Amino acid sequence: MKARISTILNTPPEKVWSAVKQSNTLSYITKGFLQFKGAENFPQEWIQGKTEQCRLIFFGFIPAWQHSLEFIYIDNDKHQLFTKETGGMIHQWDHLIKLEPFTEASCRYTDEIDIGAGMLTPLVWLYAHAFYRYRQRRWRKLIQARYFQVL
Repeated sequence: MKARISTILNTPPEKVWSAVKQSNTLSYITKGFLQFKGAENFPQEWIQGKTEQCRLIFFGFIPAWQHSLEFIYIDNDKHQLFTKETGGMIHQWDHLIKLEPFTEASCRYTDEIDIGAGMLTPLVWLYAHAFYRYRQRRWRKLIQARYFQVL
């Protein structure tokens, strides 16, 4: 099942793209909903071809499974990042982040996720919609609060 969630971010795509590639941005935009135990071992900037391992923690206190993030490609020209992720009951979590210019001072940020979790896929799909809407709210907050420049 595929999920596609988009939002408009009121900043140029180049600035957002720079933040997309930083691992501490992931920790910020997921905080409160999902944590990555072991994130301190992530590289400062994601590296194409590398696989990162961590343990997921839901809502800051519910430990979950070991999770693997494989960075298939990071395209600086197209502003696209694609990962293949697995762990626990999730055998497929293919995630594409893409940025497209919207106006001179804004961009469309899109998360596209192809999900496979057997019989639980519809429930995981619902979770993905809630999770990525939360992440995109955190992106907007990050930009509005001007914390964006320090990431």
